[in-house]
Amino acid sequence: MTSPIPVNFATLDLLPDGVVLVDNDGIVLYYNAREEQIARRKKKDVIGRNFFTEVAPCTRVQQFYGQFRQIVREPSGRTSFAFQFPLADGPRDVEVTLNSFQSDGKGFCLISVRDITELRSVRDQILRAERLQEVGEVAAGVAHNFNNLLGVIRGNAELLLRKLGEGHPERRKAEQILKAADDGADIVRRIRASTQRDTTAAARDRVSLNEIVRETVVFVEDYVRGAESGRSARIAVEMKLDEALPVLRANATELREVFLNLLRNAVDAIPREGRVVVETMRDEGANLVRITDSGEGMSRDVLEKLFRPLFTTKGGSGMGMGLATCYGIVRRHGGDIAVASEPGVGTVFTVRLPFEASGDPVASAPPNA
Repeated sequence: MTSPIPVNFATLDLLPDGVVLVDNDGIVLYYNAREEQIARRKKKDVIGRNFFTEVAPCTRVQQFYGQFRQIVREPSGRTSFAFQFPLADGPRDVEVTLNSFQSDGKGFCLISVRDITELRSVRDQILRAERLQEVGEVAAGVAHNFNNLLGVIRGNAELLLRKLGEGHPERRKAEQILKAADDGADIVRRIRASTQRDTTAAARDRVSLNEIVRETVVFVEDYVRGAESGRSARIAVEMKLDEALPVLRANATELREVFLNLLRNAVDAIPREGRVVVETMRDEGANLVRITDSGEGMSRDVLEKLFRPLFTTKGGSGMGMGLATCYGIVRRHGGDIAVASEPGVGTVFTVRLPFEASGDPVASAPPNA
């Protein structure tokens, strides 16, 4: 039989934080309206049950049961901790405080729960904006020098194409160099526009997403061979493409940049042997590109920071701009990019891009030989 509530706690329903009152055994005596919203649990379903072993929806709470047992033996014990509630509609970051007190010779504990999910989101946005400002200042100088290098690469590629006749086995590689240089020049133009606060959108055409994916996979072939020769990795890249995708109105150069970054990261994530699978598919109102690798995976802490500018897991070999750039490009196209990963299992990036409502499927060219 549970102990009676020692005072009238009805006014606690007006508080912005969740409030739970338990007795010294952890049995819930009171559960306010805000806690119902945070935990997605109804008051009638939790009253009379043990908060730590039955009500709270994650094992992290149960780990603090021992601390609770300790503080309820004190007249005014207190402890605090933070963690994530793994709810069905997405994780929520919360701060929890336990305060014990005595009434009529009986022990009770008042648990306050503060949802800080939105607060952390705002902090992340401010931090992202500050870092982007820093990046913009550096990018203006880099763009000029990078453009000069691209001029050299493009000029030599054009000379090489003139020497290689039609049908020459090495001509395709020279064409890839020229195309990559053109994409690089387009990137430089976008960097200059962004540092000059030019908000004009990049030109967009009706494009085949499958063709963009195929071109990007060709670009990454040399990177895979480099991993094979440099660190003895054996990596297979597979494509599973839906040949009836609706058209996209997009900037092909920007999307190639997104997929190239994701594919290179997938290759880097595989230490020795594994595979990378690139899939396209149609979803409700959008085309999806899913890139799955069988690599080392990422921790939750890394996932939370993944799209922040200047954040990198590659040490001195990474600039920390690849995924931040990908995120910006996808969002400018009205789409979204999501990631799921587990250490030791691998990673899945999913890029969602809306297609034209009236668009017909674009016939995709056959894979390159």
